[in-house]
Amino acid sequence: MAAGRALRQRREERQLSLRQLALDTRISTPVLEALERGWRDRLPEAAYLRTMLPLIERHLELQPGSLEGVLPTSADRLPPQEQPRGLLQRFTPGSIDVFTTWQGTLLYGVLTLGLVYGLNLQQRQLAQEGLLAVSPIPPLPMQEQGGKQGSEQGSEQALLAIVPSLRPLQQAGAGQALALWRRQSPAAAPPQQAISPRGALVVTLAAPASLNLETAGGGSTELKAASGRLEFSLSAPWTLRITPAPTSPGAVQWLGQSLRASPGEPGRFQPQAR
Repeated sequence: MAAGRALRQRREERQLSLRQLALDTRISTPVLEALERGWRDRLPEAAYLRTMLPLIERHLELQPGSLEGVLPTSADRLPPQEQPRGLLQRFTPGSIDVFTTWQGTLLYGVLTLGLVYGLNLQQRQLAQEGLLAVSPIPPLPMQEQGGKQGSEQGSEQALLAIVPSLRPLQQAGAGQALALWRRQSPAAAPPQQAISPRGALVVTLAAPASLNLETAGGGSTELKAASGRLEFSLSAPWTLRITPAPTSPGAVQWLGQSLRASPGEPGRFQPQAR
């Protein structure tokens, strides 16, 4: 035991771990631990041990022969029937290597079985709570599938009856889209009602007035307190609103001709169809 304490004290003074000392001396960690703790039953044969001790003494700079006290004697040897009990009593999980000793293999197997059992138990609990499907979900019978499809088709037809614009291609094929476009766009009028495509719009204001000009392309021009002669180059159709409405004749000219205000709206002007 004195040699083991000296070995451990010297190792700690040099700030070496058992694993580092084992790597430096190429002696296994269990043998070094057995030397420090005085576990004679875990030491190798004396013939091998005599070659290991000088390596440790030289590496730790100990006096030669200072570790010979750990050499086992015939009186220290245990009977074979008592060796397993001694190994179990001296067994510590931190002093073994997995797959290199039977204790490590046993501990690894126990941990693996415990994890597998815990995972299996968790899967069963999830299946009982309905959070995990242990078997594939079967498909619906053909009768139920047909009824479901029929109900979906019925709901689609009802929705299309309420909002027919959900089928724009069918409406276009029936001519509904063209009719709607002609109603909303004056430029889509028949050829006999076509308006001059482009020209000059001249506005002459004797007094300041607000002017709002809207074109067919969606553009809008707004002027406030405008007066004098204003000229615009644009394409028909267009709509001009002047507030207050001009009273002098010829205040608005389109393509060199005077325009009259729209009936009922004195300040609203539009080009006339030819």
